[in-house]
Amino acid sequence: MTGQGQTGAAAAAPAATPPSVEEAARPASARALARLLRRWPTSLGLVAAGALAIAVLWVGVIGQLAAASEAQREEAARLAATTAATLDAHARRVFGMVHAQLAAARDQLLREAPGEPPAVSADALFGRLRQIDEAVAQVLLVGADGVVAGAAPLAPRGLVVSGDRDFFLALASGEGQRPYVSRPFASQLNGRISIAVPARLTRPDGAFAGVIAAELDPVDLLRPVIDAERETGLELALVGTDGVVRASSGPLLGEVGQDIGASPLFLGMRAAPRGTLVVAAPAEAEAMLHVSFRHVPEVPLIAVVAIPERVISAGITRRWLATLVAAGGITLALAALVGALLLEVGRRARREAELARERVVLEEANREMARAKRLADEKSALLETTLANLSDGVTVFDASYRLVTWNDRLEDLLNLPPSVLFEGASYESIIRAQAAEGEFGSGDIEAEVRRRLDMVRAGSFGIYERTRPDGRVIEAKRTGLPGGGFVTVYTDITPRRRAEEEMRRAREIAEAASAAKSSFVAVVSHEIRTPMNAVIGTLGLLVDTPLDPEQRRYVETARESAEHLLAIINDILDLSKIEAGKLVLEPSDFALAPLVAGAVELFRPQARERDLDIAVEIGAGVPAALRGDSGRIRQILLNLISNAVKFSRRGQIAVSVTVAGGRRDGSRTHLLRFAVADRGPGIPPEQRALLFQPFSQLEGPDARRTGGTGLGLAICRRLVELLGGTIGIDARPGGGSVFWFILELPEAEGAPEPQAEPLSLVPVRRARVLLAEDSPANQLVAATLLRKAGHHVDVVGNGIEAVEAVRARPYDVVFMDMFMPEMDGLAATREIRSLPGPAGRVPIIALTANVLAGDRERFLASGMNGVLAKPLTARMLNEALARQLPHGPAEPPPSAMPGGIDEDHFARLRRGLSPDTLAMLIGACIDEVKSRARSLESAAASADLVMLQREAHALRGGAANYGLRELAERAGEIEAAAREGRGQEAIALVRTLAEVLDRAILALKAQSPAKAG
Repeated sequence: MTGQGQTGAAAAAPAATPPSVEEAARPASARALARLLRRWPTSLGLVAAGALAIAVLWVGVIGQLAAASEAQREEAARLAATTAATLDAHARRVFGMVHAQLAAARDQLLREAPGEPPAVSADALFGRLRQIDEAVAQVLLVGADGVVAGAAPLAPRGLVVSGDRDFFLALASGEGQRPYVSRPFASQLNGRISIAVPARLTRPDGAFAGVIAAELDPVDLLRPVIDAERETGLELALVGTDGVVRASSGPLLGEVGQDIGASPLFLGMRAAPRGTLVVAAPAEAEAMLHVSFRHVPEVPLIAVVAIPERVISAGITRRWLATLVAAGGITLALAALVGALLLEVGRRARREAELARERVVLEEANREMARAKRLADEKSALLETTLANLSDGVTVFDASYRLVTWNDRLEDLLNLPPSVLFEGASYESIIRAQAAEGEFGSGDIEAEVRRRLDMVRAGSFGIYERTRPDGRVIEAKRTGLPGGGFVTVYTDITPRRRAEEEMRRAREIAEAASAAKSSFVAVVSHEIRTPMNAVIGTLGLLVDTPLDPEQRRYVETARESAEHLLAIINDILDLSKIEAGKLVLEPSDFALAPLVAGAVELFRPQARERDLDIAVEIGAGVPAALRGDSGRIRQILLNLISNAVKFSRRGQIAVSVTVAGGRRDGSRTHLLRFAVADRGPGIPPEQRALLFQPFSQLEGPDARRTGGTGLGLAICRRLVELLGGTIGIDARPGGGSVFWFILELPEAEGAPEPQAEPLSLVPVRRARVLLAEDSPANQLVAATLLRKAGHHVDVVGNGIEAVEAVRARPYDVVFMDMFMPEMDGLAATREIRSLPGPAGRVPIIALTANVLAGDRERFLASGMNGVLAKPLTARMLNEALARQLPHGPAEPPPSAMPGGIDEDHFARLRRGLSPDTLAMLIGACIDEVKSRARSLESAAASADLVMLQREAHALRGGAANYGLRELAERAGEIEAAAREGRGQEAIALVRTLAEVLDRAILALKAQSPAKAG
């Protein structure tokens, strides 16, 4: 089809001379140059003609603009002259007629006989003068003494004008034989600027008898002429022959009353009765005016009309712009025309070249078509072979939904009879045949046919699958064709679906096994830890009884073995929690130095027994307070320090925390490296990868000597990864290993709340306690520990008995085991909480051998007040009671040292801590109280009582934690004052804090082992 279309186009084109043999033999570049030279004269002629036309256009435009500018100026001069003539005629008419009316009135007044009524009425005269021109504003009859005898339309009494009107003085001195126009003045009658046209009253004996005058408004005088020429930009004026402006329409010719007698304009006008001038404006020297003037006959006035040069120039500029825009448009049009002609010449030349090439290409195209047809036939045969051998069934339907082609595999997959499949068979007939055989179920056949036809007509293609009546699962992939119709590929996916079903069942079995394992771990944990709690507790009780040395050694060995076994169980439980994804992080703000020091102090006695020293280093730049799961970080450190003590034979164990990398600008997050360096035997590089695998231990005498399960480092690795960090091991110079982990931890948002002192038990009053526990051994241990502390204990064996006991008598606290027969601890707690009165509010503390993720929240949500994990100790029970019961009677006040320090408190610290740790804690204390004091001063400066109370509370707790009794008391006074709204008192107390703080710091430094040593 493509070849036929090209041949037809070639035949329809104008005949072109075929290239000669010599031309065809020349190189392509030479042929292109020849074609360019052939069409060059035509292109050059077009360009020259266009340039000539544009040049002629612009010469004419420039000449026209010059002529138009001159015509504009001539037109302005004619307009000014015409308007000057109009103004001259208007002035002669107004002043001549006004003077004539005044003269007639004067003659009537002079003919009056004494005693007769006035022959002339001011109102009547004013009416006649207003008919002449609306510029007449007032008529005056003034006696020889200057007193106004009559006026209209305003008639004042006793007004004297003789001394301040030039027209009165001039006429009184004998002038007045010709029309006189006064200088502008402010009318005494209406306050407006006016000019006067007077007439002299003379008695028969020639004596001065007074004046009759008309006052005219200069603005109204010019209004008729101004209105006629408003859009022309003209300025008009009437200038007296004395150089004073009588009336003006604008500022350029001078304001009314202005004397322009010395200006070039006036000097030029005085030199001739009429004419034109080009001069500077009297009121604005830089503004040039084109002036036309006329001396008004019989009136001492000059009619002046001016056109500013800028008005003329603006008109010329507008005309220039309009002409240039038009000329530019014509120029562009000519250029576009020339360009279009050039493009057409080029297009025709290219078309000729293309036709020549097409003739050469057509033969090659015909040859290509023949080759393509041969290839298409081969591909068609290949396609038919491919379809016949495909493992999938294929159908192709055209735009009319008629079958075009299919393969043999389709008949087998869909079980279609040959009578249904033939070229041109409709999709509808095939679907109906399948529906009749029950291929789509037992529903309405015609409804199913319509549904499937509607899907195809709507273009609802894609992938779908269905299960045939014989059980095979068929997947159909249907794709639309560009010209209409569609292709469908049918695949037997029965084996894949069977495999997926087997995988699903295997996954369910695996999940069930995982759940069974978790349940098994929980049950085994509880079932082992519960008797282990009894074993350890009973052995602890036995140690407190009189024993000979051999018996005591046996008991200590049994207790150590039981505790070791419990540690193994705890490790297995922790690992199972991590693997089950049930270990939940609990981030909080914490102080770093006490956490590290506390972990070290637990192993210091064991280290001393092995002649080992443990050094602690907190590097520069490490924040004092951080935010993270301090419990898990402490657990990792305890594992690493425990291993270091266990495997080191000599020397020093170094525990350090340093900054591992920089932080981004403005970020409060730090990359910290925790490291524990031991003096153990060292670990070969090829065995290091095994260290962090569960149940993995290195071979050698140290492994046999120290024992263990190989879970500690595996748990450390899982915890570090859960915290988002990395863990590893390096060789230590001089022998040994360095176990390290790196965490990214943010700074605490605020200083962490000071912790209660951990070295002494909180005294509580004697209490009545109910113990609900099903294990007799655990009953014995817990009850004995509580009774030794002085408490009354009742014991029950299940939840039902616990509910009945609480209902029967009051208790201060209930310790409730979670796993008991008949009724467990959760159900018993809910029953107790439903009891009326105080019994329903009794504190309940859960006892459990395994605390999985979410258990604590579940226990508290059921109404419990706390959770204790077995094995129980006296300290755990006492602290739990202290949190639920009021404290016992107050102890005697502690002895104090200089500086307000609790001597007993520091004695306990010295007994319980190493000198290095005590020195580090004292340094941390000094930094903390200084920081708190600065925050207090800032709050006092801003008078923020809320912040003042909060910071004072924090300082009081921190000071009490370190035994700074006087500082704690002062902070408490500040806190109370701020809480009660006594702001001035709180701020005054803050000012006295510095002295107390200095004494406390000096006393602390005196207690530091480094200072003392």
